[in-house]
Amino acid sequence: MNYFKNSPPQQDYIILLIVWLAGLIIDVTWFFGNQSIPFYDQSAHLTTALHHYRIFQDFNLFSGDWWLSLWQLTPSYRAPFVYICTVPFFLLFGRGYNQASLVNLLYTAIIILSVYHLGSYLFKSRKIGITASIFCLLFPILGIMRTDYLLDYGLTAVVIFTFTILTIWKDKNEIFLSWILTPILGCGIGLIMLAKPTGFIFILIPGIWTLINFIKNGKFLKLLQTGLCLILAWFIASFWYGLNWLTIITSALNANQVGRSEGDPAFTTIAGWLFYPQLLPESVGLPILSVSIGILLIYLIKYRRNSDSIPGYPRKSARNWLLLSLISSYIICSLATNKDVRFILPCLPIISLILSDFFNLIENRFFESLRLGTLIIGLIVLLNNLFPLPLIQAWGGKHLPNDEAKQYPLDQLIDKINETNPYLRTTLGVIPVSTPQVNEFTLDYFGTLADFRVYGRKLTTKLSQVEQDLLYFPWYVTRDNEPDEPGERGEAKRKLKSLVESSPELQLRGEWELPNNDKLRIYDRKNPDVVIDKLAGEHVPITLEKVVISNQVVVGKNNPVSYQITGSWEDLQNGLLLLKWQNDKSSWYHDHAIALGNVYCGLKCQPQGKFRVTEAIATFIPQTLPLGTYQLSALYLDRRNFQITPLNIPNISVKVTDEGKIEKSPPLDLPSRMSQLAVELQQGKLDNIFAQIDNFNQYDPTQDYLKQIELAANYRLQTEPNNLNRRYTLVLSQLLRRQVPELIQNLTEITKYDAQNPYAWLYLAFVHLYNFHPTQAEQNLIVAEKIRPDIPELKTLKTVTKIMKFLPIIHF
Repeated sequence: MNYFKNSPPQQDYIILLIVWLAGLIIDVTWFFGNQSIPFYDQSAHLTTALHHYRIFQDFNLFSGDWWLSLWQLTPSYRAPFVYICTVPFFLLFGRGYNQASLVNLLYTAIIILSVYHLGSYLFKSRKIGITASIFCLLFPILGIMRTDYLLDYGLTAVVIFTFTILTIWKDKNEIFLSWILTPILGCGIGLIMLAKPTGFIFILIPGIWTLINFIKNGKFLKLLQTGLCLILAWFIASFWYGLNWLTIITSALNANQVGRSEGDPAFTTIAGWLFYPQLLPESVGLPILSVSIGILLIYLIKYRRNSDSIPGYPRKSARNWLLLSLISSYIICSLATNKDVRFILPCLPIISLILSDFFNLIENRFFESLRLGTLIIGLIVLLNNLFPLPLIQAWGGKHLPNDEAKQYPLDQLIDKINETNPYLRTTLGVIPVSTPQVNEFTLDYFGTLADFRVYGRKLTTKLSQVEQDLLYFPWYVTRDNEPDEPGERGEAKRKLKSLVESSPELQLRGEWELPNNDKLRIYDRKNPDVVIDKLAGEHVPITLEKVVISNQVVVGKNNPVSYQITGSWEDLQNGLLLLKWQNDKSSWYHDHAIALGNVYCGLKCQPQGKFRVTEAIATFIPQTLPLGTYQLSALYLDRRNFQITPLNIPNISVKVTDEGKIEKSPPLDLPSRMSQLAVELQQGKLDNIFAQIDNFNQYDPTQDYLKQIELAANYRLQTEPNNLNRRYTLVLSQLLRRQVPELIQNLTEITKYDAQNPYAWLYLAFVHLYNFHPTQAEQNLIVAEKIRPDIPELKTLKTVTKIMKFLPIIHF
């Protein structure tokens, strides 16, 4: 360690490179031996990263629609920064679990460099900076996170980088350097917010402390730079937050409830405050922790009589600064309901600097040897956590590579589905399971990995929705030896499994042996709702060849109907059927995408020739429709250019009656279901709407049904602008897709045609608040209150409006 006394700074970077390369060798060796199946969170993150990879296939820097699509990919508190960083690694190395985790090598480099510069700057000691960098390589928890795919390691890198810039910037009075660091700091803060919304807590108190010092000391230039930093940070993060802020808050609150369900200790208990300190020995490694603290104790005993003579006493301000960051972060994280070691991971680089300071307090030959031995033992502890080494059991086996993928042939299951449905996108209904290897997230990941062709979605946990779920999924998976659960959730699981395995409408398609004598089985429908066949011959213009429907249909019921459409792959994949049953007095519609929007065989799959789509679905006849004879007219809407083509069809007519009985009908398509919910929206009945929409988003994981609604409505409203059901259905679509300008325009039109409906004004006010326009919202609320002052939500929206009017910073 004496080498550091005289080594020039440029050679330090060679040492840091060697440290990083050592980490690369360890991590890549781990990846080579790993064929594990990602667990719940990892699968969810990997799937989202793959969807970012997909959208970057059509990268268009100057397209507002492209950027909107990018920000819409992550509507929850799981922010997009890490996913975007992963895309180049997918392009370079492939799209697997290990390949995605290689992005952590980038974060490791950022952490090592940031810690080195922060230690060198604060302690005026390059030795402390390099030692802290080595610690960041050796800490077991950081080693585990490097070989996994979660958001927290990327957040750690951005936080320590930003904290380093903040530390240097706050002290630098040189105008040129200060102005250079200002935009870098602003970018860092913005990227923290894009890495994870809760990431700001790790620089919140140091930032506030710095701002107070600027005000107290009259540093007006620094205050100006602070404002510019925050504006730049807001500019970087505002597009994502402005679009998703409400879902970010609600999903974060829901995630916070997980801690209660998992039994995490509350902040009102001693266990809640000791949760993170108890994890420290295994997180940083007992050898490094114990030796660092031991050297500190010897140091304090040696110099206890005269603190002024303590070597390095000027380090006090550096230590206070680091402790301010560490203690404030610890307090805020301990106050949270949901606790996990990875939630406090950004504190680890700060801890590495504090321990490095202790580690290097005493300089002599004995302690140099002790330090070298400690680093070697620390390396052994790290390796023992990552590899199956026959060493100290208490310090080993935390995150070993394994070959689970061979024992759980989930890729074979997905391949079986795709072989059976070569031309269809498929949604696989997964009975809620509690095993890390087989659940809706892992199956969704493997389905996404197979060219985005299969989506895994969880079946209901509510008994009242079991029958509905058994109608809407084309495929189901069951597993033997499910752990028994109490309550409604367990009863729903048992009922679903029994009904799926005994249903006469389903057939067993595949079966696989799993460990512990388990079996995994998949089932599909004997008579699918949608079938796609490849026909002989060249492609032909789009044709609605056949419509099969009863001569007599019943109002207020789902009536079975079959459509057969022939055309080229591109026309079928990009087409909507605009179907209208009408007579001189009235009409009803059955607009929907061909094959319900599921014509798909891969990202670059464009088969040539002629194809036939057969849909066996249902059409709903509104209860208020006048009885009589109705005739079908059909149009084809091309998504690519929005052109409308009339379809030549046979003369098809039906008699609408209020008598008769429908024995059995396929499920109603989702655009028609949304049309039914629009009636409740118009009446202000919201409870059932969002419960049903949650289900719809499971049945159609791409949410293509929302795009179908938008396309059909935009065409129909050209000739029927006062069609309120169509407009309220479009409101639901625009709201769920967060198309705020279009939603405001549509609701404004609704207030013209439905002016005496107070809910129309309330909805418009809510969207203005969502868009941070409290003045416009206030005007809408005044109108709603005049029409009906007793609506419970009115008071809440008025309160929110008043609060927003006092927050001018968010209006821009």
